[in-house]
Amino acid sequence: MANEEKQTKAARNQSLFRAVNERVSKISDSAFTDSETIGFLCECADTACTQTIDLTMAEYQAVRRVPTHFPVKPGHEWPDVERTVARHDRYIVVEKYGEAGKVAVQTWRSAG
Repeated sequence: MANEEKQTKAARNQSLFRAVNERVSKISDSAFTDSETIGFLCECADTACTQTIDLTMAEYQAVRRVPTHFPVKPGHEWPDVERTVARHDRYIVVEKYGEAGKVAVQTWRSAG
């Protein structure tokens, strides 16, 4: 698979996980305190991944503010289609770039 095609597919996969997490976020927003964590789906590019990441609502929203950023479990990053922009104890933030970044932004805008 060509690199650009792989980037596009990865961004679409991650955007699907993001859509599920957005629903979790809306449902959970008033039900949890600022310090409580919620099990969000790992937003990695692997469509078979079903792992969750424990994030506070503030942590999730901070990642979500940038349309090309996605929270993933450590070890779930794909260096050939994304770069790591932040590391935390429980999660990593990856950034889509190139064609994948464009797809992520387009998907983010259409969902907003």
